[in-house]
Amino acid sequence: TRTYGAALGTLPTATLEGRDFGGWWTAASGGTQVSASTVVTVDATYFAHWEVITRKVQLWAGGPYWAETNLGAEEPWEYGYYFGWGDTVGYKYENDVWVASDGSSSSFSFNFFTVPTYNKNTAALQNEGWITADGILALEHDAAQVQLGGRWRMPTKQELDDLLENCDWIWTATNGVNGYVVRGRGNYASSSIFLPCGGGGDANRLRYAGSYGYYWSSVPCSDTDTSSWRLDFSNLDNHYTYSIYRYLGFPVRPVQNGTE
Repeated sequence: TRTYGAALGTLPTATLEGRDFGGWWTAASGGTQVSASTVVTVDATYFAHWEVITRKVQLWAGGPYWAETNLGAEEPWEYGYYFGWGDTVGYKYENDVWVASDGSSSSFSFNFFTVPTYNKNTAALQNEGWITADGILALEHDAAQVQLGGRWRMPTKQELDDLLENCDWIWTATNGVNGYVVRGRGNYASSSIFLPCGGGGDANRLRYAGSYGYYWSSVPCSDTDTSSWRLDFSNLDNHYTYSIYRYLGFPVRPVQNGTE
């Protein structure tokens, strides 16, 4: 029982075997997270959210926590799942075909017709519930949130830009897979993640794996109906953010807010 007009105060910590507790929320799925400072204005039930246990690291002060693996991968050098922008199912390239993570398709194709966010401007994306008023993917369309739960989400364009600005990028191979070690600086110099060059899905093919790395952000490009922002890098020491067609399939590197 809480007092109307007062803050919730100390909240209990729930436990569930094999999962991390992701806090208390206003809905069983999605909703808004509440905290000790949330003021009570209505009778309400709050729901525990859970997240898949995933190793994470912070790379600069105040920055987000970055998962140490791609979404759908078990090891840092694995490519994991590939997603069209706004898709939450994800696909792996196995035996020259795209196989859905949930078993719903064994011959998927990344094209204009299979990714429903393609050819929609930001107004349409917002009206149809794909993005929030802040212009990022809604939680129900955020692949990291849907697959991992809790506080996990896809990074924004700004967070990818900050990753480029605040870290050192070292081209290397881990377990025989090309990519970049992205290392923090100063007090964070002992913290790093590995971003493998997973290439991207185009129609029924996986292209440029081993040479180029592409990672989706949660942000659409506001001046086009067809593109969203991604992280782009290669062995030529080029790394930047770039807008590209939403129907293409790219990996996702999940993040959490830096303050828990």
